[in-house]
Amino acid sequence: MFVTLGRWCARRPKRVAAAWLLLLVGLAAAVGVLGSATTETVSIPGSDSQAAQDAARVFADPASGRQPLVLHTAADAAPLTSAGARDAVEAAARALTARDHVVAVTTPYEPAGAAALAPDGHTAYLSVELDVAGRDITADIAHDLVDAAEPARAAGIEVTPGGNLASAADKKSTRRSEVIGLVAAFAVLFLGFRRPVAAAGAGAVAVVGLGISLAVIGLTGHLMDMPSSGATIAAMIGLGVGIDYSLFCLTRFRELLADGTEVEDAAALTTGASGKAVAFAGTAVIAALASLALGGLPLLQALALAPGIAVLAAMAATLTLLPALLALLGRRLAPAPDAAPAPGAPDADDLPEAARAPERGWARIARHVADRPWRYLLAGLAFFVLPALAAAQLSFGQLDGGDKSAGTAGRTAYDRLEAAFGPGVNGPLQVTDTLPKPASGPADPAVTGVGRALRDTSGVAAVGPAQLSRDGRTVRWQVTPTTAPGDPGTAGLVRRLRERSLPAATAGTGHEAHVGGIPATQLDLNDRLAQRLPAVIGVVLAIAALLLLLAFRSPLVAAKAAVLNLLSVAAAYGVLTALFQWGWGAAPLGLPGPVPVPGYVPLLMFAVLFGLSMDYEVFLLSAVREAWLATGDNRGSVIAGLGRTGRIITSAALIMVCVFLAYLLWDDPVVKMFGVGLATAVAIDATVVRGLLVPTTMVLLGKANWWIPRRLDRLLPQMHIEGGPETSVPEPVRNA
Repeated sequence: MFVTLGRWCARRPKRVAAAWLLLLVGLAAAVGVLGSATTETVSIPGSDSQAAQDAARVFADPASGRQPLVLHTAADAAPLTSAGARDAVEAAARALTARDHVVAVTTPYEPAGAAALAPDGHTAYLSVELDVAGRDITADIAHDLVDAAEPARAAGIEVTPGGNLASAADKKSTRRSEVIGLVAAFAVLFLGFRRPVAAAGAGAVAVVGLGISLAVIGLTGHLMDMPSSGATIAAMIGLGVGIDYSLFCLTRFRELLADGTEVEDAAALTTGASGKAVAFAGTAVIAALASLALGGLPLLQALALAPGIAVLAAMAATLTLLPALLALLGRRLAPAPDAAPAPGAPDADDLPEAARAPERGWARIARHVADRPWRYLLAGLAFFVLPALAAAQLSFGQLDGGDKSAGTAGRTAYDRLEAAFGPGVNGPLQVTDTLPKPASGPADPAVTGVGRALRDTSGVAAVGPAQLSRDGRTVRWQVTPTTAPGDPGTAGLVRRLRERSLPAATAGTGHEAHVGGIPATQLDLNDRLAQRLPAVIGVVLAIAALLLLLAFRSPLVAAKAAVLNLLSVAAAYGVLTALFQWGWGAAPLGLPGPVPVPGYVPLLMFAVLFGLSMDYEVFLLSAVREAWLATGDNRGSVIAGLGRTGRIITSAALIMVCVFLAYLLWDDPVVKMFGVGLATAVAIDATVVRGLLVPTTMVLLGKANWWIPRRLDRLLPQMHIEGGPETSVPEPVRNA
């Protein structure tokens, strides 16, 4: 099937390339018309915060809630309560009301907005109600509203967007990081292939796949809640795997050309061998990401869907667009003449040992490691001791605006509101109470009793006036904590309200009280992730082991690979703990100090890393198994497999590391976490794990590597991942 697909594309290269370009242009046009939608809204079905959010729907708040525009004057300037400042702010409010999507604007001088003016008079905020949902607030809308506040700025008042407006204003294009990643990848590919056209071809396939996947993800945001970090993570992973997949296939294509294979046949056989391995590895990544559906969280599903789309696009482009490009470029991709063996020259294996050229590079490393397996096995395991100890200290936390990079709108608005109103103003809680019968008004004892319990709870700075729904059955309070949204004290307050204050105030009354708001939602998210983490890890491990069992027909190889992959993940978690949670790398990373690690980051990283590790595992073990099937020599096949693939695996890993680290230029701490964590894991996986631990364990296990029970051998389908009978791979050797 894969050979047929590759041959079909190689025979119609211009038609295939035109189809891909047409698809890219069409999706780009759709994004241009509809826009790329993202939202930071988090829904957690079955949680207390979700119940509070659902109960509050009766208040018919505006589509996006109330978005703040923060007003600030210097300490030595006239306060916002002065006549001139007041006139300027009210003029800005009128200008805002005239803009598109603005429903209403509440100023701090109105009774409804009195709480929006700080006691010192130098900080306040306008509440802007919009008719668009949070996911549809674009950077253009945010900048347009700031521009409309020109009367205030002309009077010397600084205007900074907050909330979803700040998120939209701070949103940047991934183009700079992608260009840096592509340039680094081009350099690595050029050094490996010595052909600019080969490096450019691999990059072109990756860019087309990336462009299509980002467009699809942007359009998907109109159908479901898609966080802005989802597209960034997808770009990071899609670009890396796209170039890696092209690298694997280009390497096989050049080998076939060097052996004298015709261009069309070489393109077809490349798709049938390395292309099949790419399809297997890509499917493994997608399957690992699909396991995150067990988390039962729309946020986690969206964050898994985005990179899954990117991997699928990269895989499809490699299997169809790349064969077309290989046919178009043809012999220009062939190795340099001095790199190819002379026609008629004897094979190196046919020469006497004394006449053979000395082993170099990974072949030499492989033999050296195979001669000292216990020494390198213990050294490799010792390498992971410190990262594993740090990983054991990793805990889930909550990010807030104070963790953003200095100079961003979100960070500026956060700092000014915190300084003027206290840290809790940036993350108020929303408490809802559904009454068994309608209340007579805000002074009803059923309402005041709960309000009094809220005020008496330790950790509460202020409680807003009770808001009653039209039918009098639902009451809502805004509760301002004394601590910041990401402070553990705020999570403690949420627990006290849920476990003590509200149950005591509503006991035996038939009330149904819930605590919502961003801090409560984040707490519920982390709790849910902690509950589901063991199940997700178990499923990912089972998927990885099953796929490797199908591929290599060896229970020991499958189990060993799953265990060794855990070491790379542990190293990544240890680095996350040290650099972010402990703050050891805060300054170089452009962060204000230690920042908490959200629970979904380690979970999503676990699935991604297991999938990416499968790429290198499949590529290495395919070469080892091919040699084993041909010779039956376990030690020799390990040396041959690592010697043949080590350079390609490390080159592919270097490309991925460069791509991932390029995203450290982003201001979002979550993107930085993924960049550092993925780069660390890939680098360690391609060197310590694949270069030391895999070969040493395989040498020590000997022929047991390829043992399989007879009954299981009969049940498993025959799969030739890297090649098959049609690509001259030897028939399987049965083991007793």
